[in-house]
Amino acid sequence: MSKIRINPIAKEVQDTFDGIYAQVTSFVQNPNSAINGMIVSGDAGTGKTYTVKKALIDTGHQQSVEYIKGGKITAASLYVKLYLNRAKHRIIVLDDCDVIHHQDKNQIVPMLLGAAELGSKNREVSWETARKNPLMEEYNVPGRFEFQGSIIWITNDRKEQIGKAVKQWKQAIMSRFNFAECNFTDEQKFMYTMHLIDNHDMLGTNCQEFDNGYPEEIIDETTDYLSENYRNLVEVTPRQAIKIADILHHNQDINLRKTMLRQLWK
Repeated sequence: MSKIRINPIAKEVQDTFDGIYAQVTSFVQNPNSAINGMIVSGDAGTGKTYTVKKALIDTGHQQSVEYIKGGKITAASLYVKLYLNRAKHRIIVLDDCDVIHHQDKNQIVPMLLGAAELGSKNREVSWETARKNPLMEEYNVPGRFEFQGSIIWITNDRKEQIGKAVKQWKQAIMSRFNFAECNFTDEQKFMYTMHLIDNHDMLGTNCQEFDNGYPEEIIDETTDYLSENYRNLVEVTPRQAIKIADILHHNQDINLRKTMLRQLWK
């Protein structure tokens, strides 16, 4: 079988994701490491979550993971999740959760810092208020406990944005968490998306979001639209390509297509 040739610009993106995959693999396979937290930071829709999940599955850790996906997780909810996953083999994945911009961040950030403390000792997480939350009472969660698990935090915020948001905790975050970053130019994201479509049939037989994939003519229309308009799109990502293909496939009216596609522009 001949090896797939990849555009040099797309390869830069692929190399970055290969590096993140390697970092996640190393992180979860070394539970005795002094580092207990990892932040995967970068552009939305490019493949951060996919890469992390693939590493966890390939290393056989998928059964040890608690995924907390999106939304505004409260301090009390996070406290209970940390308690329920406090064992050494457990891994909490915070995927696009609003933890540093949340109104409870003054409670949430110290919890994460305690859980990700360097080394294997003194990783204490505590609930500072005297009164327990009903959720804590339901699971009989104590006011403080030792956390021995690991945390992977996936976020669209860049390192400098995280530092600005956490303010006085910036240095503590930077010292406790390993960073894996994937920030790309529009051209890099465009070439990588085209590579996935052309060489990995992302919109066809290998499409995970639409059963059996999109027809060939829709895929061709999608790549043409991307080529002509990628500089105007809010996102230039595999996720955006799927949105475009779906609009083209399910709407035959030309004017309606144009209106819906323009909603994807900057």
